Amino acid sequence: MDMEHIRRSLELGILPELAYRIRFSEKDAERIETISAFLKERTDYSFIIYFNHISYNDPLLAAHLLEKIDKSHSRYLIAPASYSHTEPGNKFSKFFMKMTNEAQRCGIEIIRVIQTYQVDNPEYGYTIEQAQRTYKNWMRRLKDLHGEGRSVGVIISPEGHRSEDGVLGEAEKGMVASGRLVAPVLFIPVGIFYEGEYQRSKFNIGKTVRLSIGEVFAQESVKEGPELNLLMHNLAMTLPEEMRGCW
Repeated sequence: MDMEHIRRSLELGILPELAYRIRFSEKDAERIETISAFLKERTDYSFIIYFNHISYNDPLLAAHLLEKIDKSHSRYLIAPASYSHTEPGNKFSKFFMKMTNEAQRCGIEIIRVIQTYQVDNPEYGYTIEQAQRTYKNWMRRLKDLHGEGRSVGVIISPEGHRSEDGVLGEAEKGMVASGRLVAPVLFIPVGIFYEGEYQRSKFNIGKTVRLSIGEVFAQESVKEGPELNLLMHNLAMTLPEEMRGCW
């Protein structure tokens, strides 16, 4: 096992369990085993882990689940990251750049993307043309990986940013488009919610957090893609009722 795989096993597999009290139900544990067995048998399948976004540490928790699903490290890993959070001059950029650099050292390729809510927003100053360029970079990279015959593992937040109130919000269409580019693909919804209080702009170290795996959707080909509403409904059903929002 090379250093990248050792680092991935340590930082995505072991360290989150030391930093958080992560809880899975018996049903969720069974689903993890079922998904893992399927992906081990069907090496042609890519997968997309998509999650509700309520605090800074959510991507790490989603990556922890990814490590449980793909312990053999059989997929090429890729994820989008906030362009603004990793842009020099942002007050949080040094911290988030360290986080993305560490993710890449664990074998997760990071593509910076401008989020929809930041377009034509004076606070951020991004134009729709700039946002489209970053989105095209993301889509082009997925297409290239698929063209190389690689099965990939994607981590993505369909909402595009952290919820203001902890409730699942509207989704962007990029997740479904991403699935078309890497089909055949499994869409794996992951609900994240805390027992007790948590802070949106913190890492919530030491908190008890539950990860819930929802109904998986298997897309065999480009033409058999799911409706975004179905995927979001599957995600909403992993959450307590008060967090499901319009879904």
